Amino acid sequence: MKKFSHAVAIGCLLVPSLVCAKPDPEVINAIRDEGFNHSQVMRTFQHLTDTIGPRLTNSPKMREASLWALEKLKSWGLSNAHQEAFEFGRGWSYDKATIDLLAPRKTSLHGIPLAWTPGTAGPQEAEVVYADAVNEAELQKYRGKLKNKVVMLNEPMDVEEPHREISKRYSAAELTEMKAFDLKAPASDAPAPQDSVAQRQKSLRFNEAREAFLKAEQVKGALFRSSWDGGLIRVMGQNHRVGKTFPVPALMLSVEHYNLLARTLDSGVVPKITFNVEARFHDEDVNAHNTLAEIAGKGDNPEIVMLGGHLDSWHGATGGVDNAAGVAITMEAIRILKTINLQPQRTIRIGLWSGEEQGLTGSAAYVDQHFATRPKPVDAEERQMPRWAWSTPGWPITKRKAHDQLSLYFNVDNGSGKIRGIATQGNAAARSIFTEWFGQVADLSDGTISNNSKGSTDHVSFDQVGLPGFQFIQDPLDYSTRLHHTHVDSFDHAIPEDMKQAAVVLATLVYNAATAEARLPRKPMPVEASEAERDIERKKADKRTRDRDRKALGELSGASR
Repeated sequence: MKKFSHAVAIGCLLVPSLVCAKPDPEVINAIRDEGFNHSQVMRTFQHLTDTIGPRLTNSPKMREASLWALEKLKSWGLSNAHQEAFEFGRGWSYDKATIDLLAPRKTSLHGIPLAWTPGTAGPQEAEVVYADAVNEAELQKYRGKLKNKVVMLNEPMDVEEPHREISKRYSAAELTEMKAFDLKAPASDAPAPQDSVAQRQKSLRFNEAREAFLKAEQVKGALFRSSWDGGLIRVMGQNHRVGKTFPVPALMLSVEHYNLLARTLDSGVVPKITFNVEARFHDEDVNAHNTLAEIAGKGDNPEIVMLGGHLDSWHGATGGVDNAAGVAITMEAIRILKTINLQPQRTIRIGLWSGEEQGLTGSAAYVDQHFATRPKPVDAEERQMPRWAWSTPGWPITKRKAHDQLSLYFNVDNGSGKIRGIATQGNAAARSIFTEWFGQVADLSDGTISNNSKGSTDHVSFDQVGLPGFQFIQDPLDYSTRLHHTHVDSFDHAIPEDMKQAAVVLATLVYNAATAEARLPRKPMPVEASEAERDIERKKADKRTRDRDRKALGELSGASR
């Protein structure tokens, strides 16, 4: 063990939980040399995007990516490399899709199938109709009118004058603002507002009723509208559970082409289209898999430091910044640490998750299997809903033996931009520690430490059971303006210098966490809200509903004037 200064040694004796170990300057230099001069991050990134391609959870390509990552981690000398299964549902993939307007004129339209919707069994021709039902009662007015039609299921969207910048980096002022704690923000482990949960559950029930109606009416297909304009298709999926998948072929159209069909209908002309989707379900195994590997720590039962990100993506593009970039960065960080022959006190474990896009299902399953469990809902109907629609995260939390072993988990899933800092999820005690660790890379990163919560990705699975889970502050670039879940999220939008920087910063932080004298401080364990606290939440929810209704009534009154 390296020698400490007298002052540091006294501090460690007085405060045993203090993180006191000093980093070895030669290790810091070795991390930089390997990460900047011998980087493999873009090679990993390109294989995941260009060679493997889209990685929808439980699809053949996701299985290929998981096995490839497993073998790559083994080839770098990591130990205990393996996969862990969890129940997910059906796999799905598609080879191609076309959609063309036949009347009132001929032109090609831009559409991508929604995941977990069936193919067409050959080209289909059909008239297009619009069904604007928002509840089960309104569906009845379309009974007997939809047979052999293709049904538009979203409202058209007005295309506003462009006002957003395409790509950006955080300014110094924006980073400074992030340092202030938001007293009005809910705690990172706070349950979702009851009105929000109730609305989600109501929407799920209506969607199931609408799907049954479409099947009974023998429609040929369904059309949905992208949520972004400019020709960008944000494509996601329908229910992946066995027996719950969407009953008819469905395509997501660009806003502009969806609006074209809507305007044609409004003019009194019925559009006619032809479409063909080659898609299939994969039911040979309902289990998806997480991929794990590690650099073993010292002793028989060492503590653990984790890093990771989700390997799955949507299918419209190759899942570049969401999240092949995060996977490549975390794989590169652990490759660097293994290559420089780091022998850490704690085990360094990487987790590459599946099912993040469907509600953090992979990381939640891993946490449940290894660290802590939370009961599923008692209500049978609610148990069948996705985790994000549950009315409660489940109480009590039951800790497993390894709960006390985990020091922290670092997650990377905000695109390919430079790491500018980290959000502590309200763990104020970690702030000074992260400040010291970021000081070692002060020439690479601003080291902005925010005590606020950040995002809803796989670190939340850890945070919800009282474990330190963190997401980084990264330059957004064009992640949220044209890439997130769109058909252009490809290799082209990642900047190599940013990826290298992120990998070196991450490797440096992981090194510090793995060799520190003590594990990272923790927040108090989450506890179930009291009846009084729940009553306050109900009143807040009621007020939000009233405010929404008043706003809608005001807009309606203004329109009538």
